[in-house]
Amino acid sequence: MKRLIFSLILAGCGLQAFAQQELIHPKEQQKQGMVSQPQPYIQINGQQIAQPSLALIKADNIESVNVLKDENATGKFGDKAKDGAILIRAKSTAAFSTMQDIYAQYRIPAAQQNLKVVINNRLVKDTSLILANLEQIEKVEVVKQDIVAPVRWSLNDEEEFLHIIPKPQTKN
Repeated sequence: MKRLIFSLILAGCGLQAFAQQELIHPKEQQKQGMVSQPQPYIQINGQQIAQPSLALIKADNIESVNVLKDENATGKFGDKAKDGAILIRAKSTAAFSTMQDIYAQYRIPAAQQNLKVVINNRLVKDTSLILANLEQIEKVEVVKQDIVAPVRWSLNDEEEFLHIIPKPQTKN
């Protein structure tokens, strides 16, 4: 049941092309009349995390999930939870790592630690909100975006990104 709930949250929190386009040029998005995707506020054990980080959290480490909507969410977290809030309680045995831990674990050179971070093809605006189970990371690599990809991380085709690729979630 927890895996199902976690999978649904992960799927529901996925940013699509329109939301990624907002990161690149939000004024053009407004001109074109595109609708942005909901951005719920997400916490694990009381710590805010970025949506793409959910792909780096092992479902086995989740104890419970609580979803707050409307006034319940904004009353507790303010305007940042206007699209709702997802509160995740992890098992006490779960070990979480920050972006600094990922840099150290994967021996990312200091020069590359300034690159924008992408998790599972989703750009992360604030890398301080990345939380991960290190064993859930398949690889970390420096990449340029695919110029024919449906989602653009940047308008600069030569810009490099640090791409974190999660392992697939196992089903039991």
